Amino acid sequence: MNESSADADRLRECLELAAAARGHTSPNPMVGALVVSAAGEVVGRGYHRRCGEQHAERLALTEAGPAAAGGTLYVNMEPCCHHGRTPPCTDAVIAAGVKRVVACHVDPDSRVSGHGFELLREAGAEVSVGLLADDAAALNAGYLTVKSAGRLFVTGKAALSLDGRLATRLRQSQWITGPESRHYAHELRAEHDVVMVGVGTVLADDPRLTARLEEAAHPRLRVVIDSSLRTPAHARLFSEQDGGVVIVTTDVASGAARSALEAAGARILVAEPDSLGRVDLPDAMRKLTGLGVSTCLMEGGSGLLTSAFDAGIIDRVVLFYAPMLIGGDEALPLWGGEGTAELGSAPRLRRLQYREFGADRVIEGYLRLPPPFE
Repeated sequence: MNESSADADRLRECLELAAAARGHTSPNPMVGALVVSAAGEVVGRGYHRRCGEQHAERLALTEAGPAAAGGTLYVNMEPCCHHGRTPPCTDAVIAAGVKRVVACHVDPDSRVSGHGFELLREAGAEVSVGLLADDAAALNAGYLTVKSAGRLFVTGKAALSLDGRLATRLRQSQWITGPESRHYAHELRAEHDVVMVGVGTVLADDPRLTARLEEAAHPRLRVVIDSSLRTPAHARLFSEQDGGVVIVTTDVASGAARSALEAAGARILVAEPDSLGRVDLPDAMRKLTGLGVSTCLMEGGSGLLTSAFDAGIIDRVVLFYAPMLIGGDEALPLWGGEGTAELGSAPRLRRLQYREFGADRVIEGYLRLPPPFE
């Protein structure tokens, strides 16, 4: 096995370690680290478990102890070189006597952004960067998007019939997909900071928007896009303890409705209106980013998803297809309105994945990769 192939295998293990903390580290990235001794043996492993706890590199180096000297550190992201909740990881790497560092990509945080690698090189370590960069970027898409572009990373999720309908003409949608798909949908909720729907979904389905899984992370915010504050103050959203409730509206919403929703426990966020007087979604996403979140699972309904596709703010889609046909011009589509006029300008998915859940099939893919990997 050549060095490049061996390095890739080690980095894959780092990515697996990092993913063990999925849903728990935000606003920090998921990071896994591996220390290999000069003799070629793995002597230390670690992953960042949650924000505020030790970073992966320090955990792996602590486990390795003196065996780290002269060895190699594998890590999926550039080690930090600044004081935050924990000390700089570069200090620990240099003190341990590591002679080689292999990483997937730079940390775009302005406090790091290549400087961590510079410090390691200045201390005499060989640094290799770039293997499995796309895989690593997909793992931390939210973190990279916020740090590089200052916006949320948005995943559009929908359960559909084979003919692309979200609901019947009578607005029935529960349940298009089976229990196995719904379980995976709750896993998706658990790994995102924000779960978002439009007010139409609240009025039609009265969802709780929680991740109903044992010992799972929970969305930090449950968000409703509601231009005129039609969300009922008795909605089931307000009976849940998992995560805060944010209603994003415009400045034309009534004061009485706002007071009632705030009394029920909602935080009201006012966004700019678009040309039709609705919440401007790009502005809403920027304002939500200011609340310290980085990933958003947008669950619909059709009106919200259509506006999001039209605005070009969806980065990734997860589409559940059930083996049924609904039909009808008035049944709700995934993307309504005018859509795309020409096939040449139609958005195409990249990094496709296909999954099966019972009788359902799921297609996942990226409309745009996290910057700077776009």
